[in-house]
Amino acid sequence: MRVLGPTGEDILPKAKKTQALLAFLCLSHGERLSRSRIAGVIWDRSGEIQARDSLRHALYELDRAGASWQLEMERHAVRLDTTACWIDAFERPERADLLLDSLHGISPAFDQWLLGERVRFEVRWQAVLERQLDDLVEQNAAPALRAGAARNLLNVVPTYERAIRALMTAFVDMDEGAEAIREYERFRLVADTNGLPLSQKTVAIYEAIRLGSRTNGARPLDRTGKTAGTSSAPAAEAVGPAGQEAIDPATQPELQPSIAVLPFRNLSVEAGHDLVADGVTEDLVEALSRVPGLFVTSRLSAAAFRKQDRPPREIGVALGVRYLLSGSVRRVGDRLRLVVELTETNTNRALWVSQFDEKFRDLIEMQNGLAAAVLYRVAPHLRSAELKRVRIKRPQDYTAYDFFLRAQDNMHSPSRAVFESAGPLFNSAIERQPQYAAALAWRAYWHVMRVGQGWSPDPTHDASQADYFARLAVDSDPVEPMAYAVQGHAAAFLHKDFDLAFSSFETALQINPNSARAWLWNANTHSYVGDGARAVEKVNRAMALSPYDPLVCAYSGGASIAYLADGQYARAIEFALRCVRENRAYTSAYKLLILGLSLAGREIEAQAPIHQLLLLEPEFTVQQYRDRFPGRDGPLVELFCDALARAGVPRSS
Repeated sequence: MRVLGPTGEDILPKAKKTQALLAFLCLSHGERLSRSRIAGVIWDRSGEIQARDSLRHALYELDRAGASWQLEMERHAVRLDTTACWIDAFERPERADLLLDSLHGISPAFDQWLLGERVRFEVRWQAVLERQLDDLVEQNAAPALRAGAARNLLNVVPTYERAIRALMTAFVDMDEGAEAIREYERFRLVADTNGLPLSQKTVAIYEAIRLGSRTNGARPLDRTGKTAGTSSAPAAEAVGPAGQEAIDPATQPELQPSIAVLPFRNLSVEAGHDLVADGVTEDLVEALSRVPGLFVTSRLSAAAFRKQDRPPREIGVALGVRYLLSGSVRRVGDRLRLVVELTETNTNRALWVSQFDEKFRDLIEMQNGLAAAVLYRVAPHLRSAELKRVRIKRPQDYTAYDFFLRAQDNMHSPSRAVFESAGPLFNSAIERQPQYAAALAWRAYWHVMRVGQGWSPDPTHDASQADYFARLAVDSDPVEPMAYAVQGHAAAFLHKDFDLAFSSFETALQINPNSARAWLWNANTHSYVGDGARAVEKVNRAMALSPYDPLVCAYSGGASIAYLADGQYARAIEFALRCVRENRAYTSAYKLLILGLSLAGREIEAQAPIHQLLLLEPEFTVQQYRDRFPGRDGPLVELFCDALARAGVPRSS
C-alpha cells in the first residue's frame, strides 16, 4: 500500500491494522460500513469493547494523516467517499494475488475478506479486459494493439487460454512466428504448473505456426487457428539441401551463436547422483559463458525442459538458441561416465557425441574436470558449425555477425592475402551494425596485428586506425570487455603508454573477470616492463580461460615472452615452438624462438627460424626490433637485442 498526499508525499500510516482499515474502506466503493463489522474483520481476536477502541484509535490516525479524503465518521458507521480520491484497484489491471499482498495475515477474518476481494478484482478486470480484447479482434485491429490487450489479460489471469491464442495470432500477423512459439511455451509451463491441460484449439494454433515457419514463414491465422488461405490439411514441409528442413531466419538470433545446456539425466541406480548431474550442468553453463561471442541461456530457463521429450528444434525455438548441449550421467563401478551430445536445433542434427569417464574422487573437483574436458571438445565444434553455416549462405544474405565471423577466421590464416581480406569483412559487419562493439574492437586488433606482423605499408596510419576503432568500440558499448582490452593492447604495443594500458585492462576485468584477452595483453604489458613473475602468473590465467580461442597462437606467444622476461628460457622455447606450430605465418613466434634459443646458449639452432622469419619479414633487423619493441625504455631491450644479434639477425638494413 501507498498513499500519496496532495503534494506527492507518502502519508500512509505505519500501523498495519490502520492500513488494513483504510484498504477495507477503499474497496467498499463508498458504502457506509458499520463499526462493528469493521472491528469484527480487522480485530477479530480482541473482545468487542477492545476492538471498538482499537477502531476508534485507527480512525483518529487516518483523520490526522493529512490526506484530503472525505472520511465520514458517525457513531455507528463509517464511510470513505471514494470519488474524492484515486484508487488504483479500480483504474488499473494487475495480478489479483498482488492485491494488498503486504497486509495478508492481519487476522483470519481479514484474510478471508481479502480472498473474496481478490476474486472480485480478478473477475471484474477479466470481464473488462475480455471485452477490450474481443472488440479489437472483431475490428481486426493492428496486431500490436491486439498483442497488448492479450498481454494485459494474461497479466491478470495468467492461465487464460483465449488470451494466449490471441497473442500468438497477433505475433504471427507481425511475422514474428518465433516469438509466438516462445509465448506458447511460456504459457504451457504456467498451465503445467497449475495442472491445467491445454485445449486442442490452442495446440492446433501452435502446430499451424510451426508448419508455417517450415514453409513460407508464419502466416496469419484465422480464428479457428488454421493458416489463412489454406485448407485444414497439414502443409507439406519444405526441405533444403540433403533433405533438411528449410529454416525461417526469424527463428534464429541475429548477431551471435547461442546455446542452452539442458539438465543432464541421472541414469544411475542411486538417486543421490542427481546432484552430480545438476552440478555438471551448472559447471558447463559457467564454462560455456566464457567462450567469446557465445550467448548461453540461463540454467533456470533450460531447466523447464528437464522432464520433457521434445524435438531439439522446438526447444531451440522456445529458448531462442541455435545449439543444445545435453547428456546423461551414470555410475559405472568406481567411475562416473558422462555422455554428451551437441545438437543443431534448426536441423535436429547431432553435430558431436562423446563419452567421458572420470574416477570418483572429490565431487567438486570431478565436476570441474568433466566440465573442462567437455568444453575443450565442444568449443571447436561450435566454431566449426558456425563457419560451415556462414559458408553455405549467399553473401547477400550475410548478417553482421556472419561477416564478423568470417573476418575473425581470416585473421588467423597463415596467408598474408587472407589476413588482409579480414579488413573489408570487418567493414561490412560494421556497415550493417555501426554500433557492433565486438566487430569494432576486433577491427582495431587487426590493425595492431598488421603492425606486429610487419605487414603494414604505413605503421603510423595503422596505429591511428587501431586507436580510432578501439575508441569507437568503447563508445558503442561501455560494458564490452574486448573494447577496453584492445584499447589497452594498442596503448602498450603501439604507443608504449603503459599507464593507459593497465587502466584499460583493469576496466575490462572489472566488467568481466574471465576476459581472456584482457589477461593475455595485461601479461604482455608486464613482460614489456620486465615484470616476468607477474607476466607468467597472468598469462597462465589467460590460457586457462581460453584454450579454444581461434587465435590461440597469441596465447602461446604471450607465454613465451612472459617466460623470457622471467628468465625461464627452456619454457620460453617450448611455447615459442608451440606458437610456430599453431600459425607458421605468425612472425612474432619466430622472433620469440630466436630469442629463447640465443639466451639459452643455443645460437646455432636459431639459424632455421631466422631464415623463416626473413622470408616472412625480409626487412627485419635488430635496429627495427629495438625501435618497435614496446619495452624499448625498459630493462629487457638490450638483453633481447644482443641475443638477436648473437644469433645472426642483421643489425641494420
